This record gives sequence, structure tokens and C-alpha cells, in this order.
Amino acid sequence: MASSKLLLLCAILAIFSASASAGLVDFVFATIMQEGYNFAPIKEGYRFNLDGPDGSKREEVGMIINPGTPEEELVVMGTYSVYDENTDTDTITMYTSDKDGYKARYMLKNRKLSISTLKSGAGG
Repeated sequence: MASSKLLLLCAILAIFSASASAGLVDFVFATIMQEGYNFAPIKEGYRFNLDGPDGSKREEVGMIINPGTPEEELVVMGTYSVYDENTDTDTITMYTSDKDGYKARYMLKNRKLSISTLKSGAGG
């Protein structure tokens, strides 16, 4: 009985997705937002930028090094940053991926200003 209900539900969703307007399909199935997204092919690779709705950012460059030779390889370099409201901290991750594997480094950056910075900014 439960399998027939599941089959009926799948059939109804298939019918809606095949014949429904884009508005209903977008409501039922998640879509990828294109705002803040940029992908640009370049001569030997690509450039990619993404600004997330939560303030996160990602920038990446992928290039084919030594194309058409036995030493040909894909090298990807980029950064990813995300902000944590609870700690008022940005986490910035820098990464590289090449024939030697994936390597990542990160840096924490607190957005709060120190007392000495505030004093110097106020002329004190």
C-alpha cells in the first residue's frame, strides 16, 4: 500500500514537472541563482567568481599548463571567504590544486577594531 502511494506521488510530480509553468516548477524544485555568479572562459582555462547571498565569496582560476605536451596539467588556484556573525570573524581559505595534489591555507581575520586603532582614528 505504501509503495503504491509513493508511486502515485512520483507520477503526479512527473506530470507537474512536465506540464506545469516555470513558476510551479521553480517552487517544487530548487533552482540555482545566477545573481553574483560569473564564469568566463579564457584562452587556456577559466575564471570563476561567486558572491553568495550570505556574504561568502569565491574566486577561482583554472589553467592548463604546458598544453599539448606530456607535461600538460590542470592547475586550479582560488580563495574562498566566509563571515561568521557570532565571532565577527572572516575565514579566508586560499587553495591550489595541481599535479602535486590539493593544498589549502586559511587565515582568520577579526573585524573588530582594536582600542589603539579606535584611539588613533579619533585623534587620541
